[in-house]
Amino acid sequence: MLFVDSNIWCCYFDQRLPEYASVRDAMREIIKTEEIACNTVIVMEVAHYLVRHFTEKIALKKIETFINLTNIDIADFNRQALNQTVETLLAYAYTEGLGGRDATIIASMKLQNIKKIVSHDDIFRRLANKLELEVIDPAQPTQPIDMII
Repeated sequence: MLFVDSNIWCCYFDQRLPEYASVRDAMREIIKTEEIACNTVIVMEVAHYLVRHFTEKIALKKIETFINLTNIDIADFNRQALNQTVETLLAYAYTEGLGGRDATIIASMKLQNIKKIVSHDDIFRRLANKLELEVIDPAQPTQPIDMII
């Protein structure tokens, strides 16, 4: 199972972005072949991006496509996730610059025992060794698509 960060979803749904082509190809492969994880915080962040950048009709279509993928598991941000997020934030905010939203991702991954994340966010690369994460960044031109799975 792979956790897919909001920045990747935003690139995937917005062909105007320079990273779109490389992210599109990688995400099409991931959607076809992998189980995908995210949490409700990520869903709202992606929805907010789409609402800000597209008409209501187009945004709604993209949001529905996203949340209705048959191979996506959207974890609720419940009390257990909140407690894990606060613990993660305290552990890495001061030393590594971890923010609250990214702490929700790490907490969700820990609670679901997920070790792979697809993200263009540098914080996950910086924490990869400490958290034993495999970070896949299809927006990086140096990372071949066959590294995705």
